[in-house]
Amino acid sequence: MKYSELISFKPIESTIQLVEGTKTQSGVKELVQTYVMSDSMAESLQAPVIDQLQMDEVVDNKGVFIVGNYGTGKSHLMSVISAVANDVGNLQYLQNQNFAKRMEPIAGKFEILRLEIGGVTMSLYDILFDYIEEDFQNRGIDFKKPDYSTVRDNKKVIRQMMEAFNTKYPDKGYLIVVDEFLAYLTSRDERQLVLDLEVLRAFGEMCSKSNLRIILGIQEKIFDNPKFSFVSETLKHVSDRFTQMEITKEDTEYVVSERILKKNPEQKALIRNHLEKFSNLYSGMSTRMDEFVDLFPIHPAYIDVFNKVYLVENRHILKNISRVIRDIFDKDVPEDAPGIYSFDTYWPAIKGNGLLKSDVTISKVVNASTQLEEIINRSFPHKVYKPMAIQIIYALSVHRLTTNGLDVQFGLTAENLKDDLCLYLDSMPENDADFLLGVVNTTLKDIMTTVSGQFIIHNDANNQYYIDVDKIVDYDEKINQKASLLAPAELNRYFYTVVYNCLEWDAKEYVT
Repeated sequence: MKYSELISFKPIESTIQLVEGTKTQSGVKELVQTYVMSDSMAESLQAPVIDQLQMDEVVDNKGVFIVGNYGTGKSHLMSVISAVANDVGNLQYLQNQNFAKRMEPIAGKFEILRLEIGGVTMSLYDILFDYIEEDFQNRGIDFKKPDYSTVRDNKKVIRQMMEAFNTKYPDKGYLIVVDEFLAYLTSRDERQLVLDLEVLRAFGEMCSKSNLRIILGIQEKIFDNPKFSFVSETLKHVSDRFTQMEITKEDTEYVVSERILKKNPEQKALIRNHLEKFSNLYSGMSTRMDEFVDLFPIHPAYIDVFNKVYLVENRHILKNISRVIRDIFDKDVPEDAPGIYSFDTYWPAIKGNGLLKSDVTISKVVNASTQLEEIINRSFPHKVYKPMAIQIIYALSVHRLTTNGLDVQFGLTAENLKDDLCLYLDSMPENDADFLLGVVNTTLKDIMTTVSGQFIIHNDANNQYYIDVDKIVDYDEKINQKASLLAPAELNRYFYTVVYNCLEWDAKEYVT
């Protein structure tokens, strides 16, 4: 049985661009039709997004941040929201009827300005009002932004802007949708950022005083982000005027299972029967069987770890999962192994990307991991365990990029590796979890011995293993290797020599 017989594979291999993707009506229709959303996500959008956009009830409307890692569908979601807000006819194309019902109060109520901001040097005031001025000109609305150096009140400028807008669209709202906003913020110095955040706060405040609404897409939360701790006081004021909606791991899992890896009931039954043969080997598989079946052949841990890889910016989780499935689509599902792919499969994509190696941190991990892999391929003592050893090296390398710094002493235990990678040994003599854990522990010890402990740390306190790029020589492992070759009498002689030297004893004795 092949993987192609168990999944209806629909790859996602392109990145949604907020501006380009919405230039034509056909492009808008396709974006709306192809967006996959769970009922729980539709519900989570209500308070932080839809309630803030609506204009029927008098509430303290705020601006909106939509937070989602690269490739989680953030730009796609903003495209869908803005498309429906602009044209009520797009409601019919929404797949999730719960979401369609919730969007009715804002459908067709807005004129839209979509824009992307990257790492540019202009002030936020000039960027936003230049785009607005150009948009108004195309609409035949007379508005000129004041020079920023003469502005005494940002809200007054926004009020004048909305008064000009209302002369042509008295019954409409004006929705500004901004993508790639975090890249812009991180490129600004402290003084510039304070001024930009004050402009942003003014836009947020005017959402409650006019028909202006604003949505911004960012890759990380900013209000509690240590990167912006130097402007924490200003951020507190901004946070009062904005809500945050985060695209969660569960939301991403739903997109993967319902769009990339969709299965019918018969396919799910076949997968369940296959996985149940191995469920006793892995902690939590039985209790999460529905999740494993929905995501098969991707391990749920793949998505969890992928979202934590903070160093690799263009990671695009949906595209990478699509690539993994494309590579195995026509292969047979192994009958004597789970056939599940986890986050270790992401490592070849990282080390093969030359652009990523320009990052010093990633380069150090790649160099350490490559040396470990070369030693394992050349000198690993047990050939049957070698594939598992390579999987472990790859997994620890990916995990190293999730730990917010190379000096963080945090890793994975043997049991973590067994469960999160669904490690398996071909032709195991017994289908037993403890036996498999013993194999994993043996493989880890063999790795430590083969590489002389370099680049890998085993923390005895918590039994975790992790990559240490600065650990070129492991003296403890060197001592263990030397000691394993010595007879008991030789060990005693070395021990007494150490004690004798520590005592600083100069007298010559008949017996040392």
